[in-house]
Amino acid sequence: MKNEYISLLGYAEGARKIHVHVTTLDAPISNEGHRHSHNAEEAMYFLEGEVEYAIGEEIVKAGPGDLLFFPSNVFHGPVRFMSDRLKYLVIRNIEPGDERCCCDKDRPPDTE
Repeated sequence: MKNEYISLLGYAEGARKIHVHVTTLDAPISNEGHRHSHNAEEAMYFLEGEVEYAIGEEIVKAGPGDLLFFPSNVFHGPVRFMSDRLKYLVIRNIEPGDERCCCDKDRPPDTE
């Protein structure tokens, strides 16, 4: 399976300030993920798999039933995949100037 992003609530459903999607990721070969930050606040609720995740300077373990919160402009991202696949729900507000969501359904196609 490849990485999959399924939008549950986005611009097409009338949402203008919030976006919800499900992400399924296969563990990368290097076992290290992409760390990033954005203006938006973001929460991830884990459905499947286990991971060590960086939130700023802190490293936390997350698995099914865990919720992680990333404040605005705090670097975050997976440090170590502890399973072959992760599946999680993402809830994120929409902030002007932020990069588009990975599923590209958070705002109209002709905007930032």
